[in-house]
Amino acid sequence: MTPSSIHSDSSSDDGSFVAPAPASVIQTISIRHHVPVTLDMDEGNYGQWRLFFDSTLSKFGLESHVRSPTPSDERNGEWRMVDSCVTYWILTTVSKGVFDVVRHNRNTAFSLWHAIEGLFQDNELQRAVYLEAELRPLQQGDMSINDYCTKLKRLADQLRDIGHPISEPGQVLNLLRGLNPRYCYVKPMITSKYPPHTFQTAHSFLILEELSAEHDANAESSQALAVTHGDISNASSNPASGGHKDRSSSTNNDRSNNSGNGRSNNH
Repeated sequence: MTPSSIHSDSSSDDGSFVAPAPASVIQTISIRHHVPVTLDMDEGNYGQWRLFFDSTLSKFGLESHVRSPTPSDERNGEWRMVDSCVTYWILTTVSKGVFDVVRHNRNTAFSLWHAIEGLFQDNELQRAVYLEAELRPLQQGDMSINDYCTKLKRLADQLRDIGHPISEPGQVLNLLRGLNPRYCYVKPMITSKYPPHTFQTAHSFLILEELSAEHDANAESSQALAVTHGDISNASSNPASGGHKDRSSSTNNDRSNNSGNGRSNNH
């Protein structure tokens, strides 16, 4: 595809021209190597999917196919082949639920892209209310630190995707608020740090604390097991020794009795 054969050429962030890859190259690309996630309503992974897809479109100079509609008179054979490839990429990286909602006859990459964008960003205020209601009272409970932080970040990412981002300090406070009480001693250590912890650094700090606590617990269990084993060993050896003493005492008593009986008979 030559620069003049498309409606608007792709460009990098600094405004420099990026020549789009030709159809012969685009047709050989396995999109799953570039977009390894499947977009799903229940997973709430639109931001993740969008990040991979934007990167892929930029990599091959194809942003123009989703950024603005191309006039009909500029949709030549080369453009149609590339646009069909991008459309195929989109349809094969979404779940069946999303596919059924956005698929229409004669989809272009542009119309399909914006149908998906609308599906995940419409009713954003209502979505934000539901996500906030799930995020604010979230407690770690029996979850590991990593599982807990991952769930917090997923909810925060979903809020950001619909235009309601949570500030970095706010997310750290969410993390501390729902932390299991066994980590209460950590809260002053995190809140008193300057410069303040980010969510990521607080996450890393808590991971180390969790590993340290597990190591200490394992060490205490090993020591307790060693002490218990030693007590059992001592208890099992003592009866044998006591039995030997009892048998020796019994033998001596028998001898004394026999000696006494002998003297009595002599008399």
